[in-house]
Amino acid sequence: MNAIARIQTDDAQPIAGIGHNGGPAPNAFEKAEAEVSKLYEEASLWLDGAKVDSQELADGIANLLNMLRAAEKAADAARTAEKEPHLKAGRAVDAQYKPVLERAKLAADACKKALAPWLQKVEAEKAAAAEAARREADEKRKAAEEAIRSRDAANLEETAAAEALLKEAKKADAAAKKAEKDGAKAGNSTIGRAVSTRTIYRAEVTDARAFARHVWANHAAELNAFLDTLAARLVSAGSRDLPGVTVHTETTVV
Repeated sequence: MNAIARIQTDDAQPIAGIGHNGGPAPNAFEKAEAEVSKLYEEASLWLDGAKVDSQELADGIANLLNMLRAAEKAADAARTAEKEPHLKAGRAVDAQYKPVLERAKLAADACKKALAPWLQKVEAEKAAAAEAARREADEKRKAAEEAIRSRDAANLEETAAAEALLKEAKKADAAAKKAEKDGAKAGNSTIGRAVSTRTIYRAEVTDARAFARHVWANHAAELNAFLDTLAARLVSAGSRDLPGVTVHTETTVV
């Protein structure tokens, strides 16, 4: 008796009736696990590395493949059925909280819109102050550097004056750095985080050719990966004559 015949014979065995001492009936997962395990063991007998050299052997393996497909489909259906109550419960929770979350987001968005003009005004003022502080720091640094270059190293008074200018330049630089990091904020920091602004940069390609040349020169790996994906999609959709693309033909078992 071959392996497929053994499977069919095993499947034909009668199921124990009520009163049988075999324990509780297996649940859906146990049934699926048992069926797949049985077929997996059969597959290990058939697929021992030997080549398929007869129609009978090919038919037997094909039949086993179809039985495995059916077992996989049944197991997946059981998984879906077992998971559905949990998904339904999750959807019910989402539905319950959805209006609450939407109201919170609506009010939060209104707060942001109300704060935006004020924070933008304060941000602009702080940016102007930071720019002025940076100019002052740069001027003091240049003055200190010039004083150090032109001083007479043997003149203690000139050296002390140059060192004083250098200290002032360092203080001005520290003040400028602090001002550059200081952004507009609102809110009591003890209640969550302070509300602030954030600069967002949005890209818009206005010259595709120029950008493509830049990408080819500086990001060739990412471009090649994108082109591979695009070529695969086009070939899958039926394209066979694409410039620069070799379409390989492979035969797979379905």
